[in-house]
Amino acid sequence: MPTKHNKRSKANEASQKERRADRHGGGGRASHGRRPARGTGYLSNFTNPHINSNNNARTFDCEDPLDLQLFDYVIVVDVEATCDERRGDGYPHEVIELPAVLVDVRRGLIDRERSFCTYIKPWRNPRLTDFCTELTGITQTDVETAPDITEAVAAFVAWYHDTIPRGAKVVFAADGPWDFKKFLNECHVLRDHVSLPTIFYEYLDIRTSFARRYNHGAPIKLDAMLRYMQLRFEGRPHCGFDDAYNIARLMVAMMKDGCVFDFLLAIPLDDPYHYHLEGYPLYRREEGSGRVDRDVVDDIAKSCFGADYFAFGERQREEVQQYRQAHPHLFKNKNVVALKRRRDRAALRQRRLWLYRVLVVLVSVALVLALCLPRAWLPFHRRAAVLDEEAAL
Repeated sequence: MPTKHNKRSKANEASQKERRADRHGGGGRASHGRRPARGTGYLSNFTNPHINSNNNARTFDCEDPLDLQLFDYVIVVDVEATCDERRGDGYPHEVIELPAVLVDVRRGLIDRERSFCTYIKPWRNPRLTDFCTELTGITQTDVETAPDITEAVAAFVAWYHDTIPRGAKVVFAADGPWDFKKFLNECHVLRDHVSLPTIFYEYLDIRTSFARRYNHGAPIKLDAMLRYMQLRFEGRPHCGFDDAYNIARLMVAMMKDGCVFDFLLAIPLDDPYHYHLEGYPLYRREEGSGRVDRDVVDDIAKSCFGADYFAFGERQREEVQQYRQAHPHLFKNKNVVALKRRRDRAALRQRRLWLYRVLVVLVSVALVLALCLPRAWLPFHRRAAVLDEEAAL
């Protein structure tokens, strides 16, 4: 569903809501001197003034840089394609590896176990060149026993349905435009007429986001970006899954540093081969690529998922709070550590109160026994004498 994310439409919507609140006694900005709290979603109400202008209801009790993100999950893709050193750009590339690394944004986790990866058997050039095998590490045996592109896409869609929770906001990400725009869209959709779901038609560009935030707009390669964030490449370069995993590591580091990924690249939906995944929305702007608004992303998810959106939000909030309290050292926000300390102090108070109650009961029992047992232990004639003395008194 096309939706406007521009500033003018959002400003008009905000002013209309404020007028309605004043008209119905809601106490807008003029009546209370401050902007009223809003409860339109489950995202954090802290926003970057350079990113978004509207506040939202909180996701969690403690604000963390990860709460600033617009999406709950990110799927990082870095495909590998057939290539020939001698033919260069004129070579008809085909995707031979499709990895999808799952990033749990709110926890700041890269879920390798639940990620997806498959090799793909090429159609046009079924025989890999020596240069391609040496560069990517993909052998002829790997692709000969692999599914073709349509079967691989079907396997990915099945994985997507099984892995992504219903109600979660999800988006793709890649290091530059080559994976989605060139290899998947131009080479397979437009050239080979392969059908892809529309979720492959929008994605976050990590390289461009990094350049704008850290390098004065000049793009640099993955190794340089990792070094800037004090990270080292792990795995084999030009292995699709390892590349995607390291891009995901870079993305998590940027998120924890306060970088908000809200610039969505949109591939035009003007080919006859794409199809829409029923029940899963697109978050693109009506105008195409550009910065998406947090409120509009929430509204799109709500209208698509309905009650599942709120059910997932409540469930995720509780799970993420528990995870952050159990692993406070993984999060930058000191409030998470303070919350864990308060929880520990409360638990200690509960244990002390329980011990105090047990001690009171034990003392009471001891006093009762001290008053009753001495008489029971006396010999019979001594007990009778004591009873006679008490009767005489």
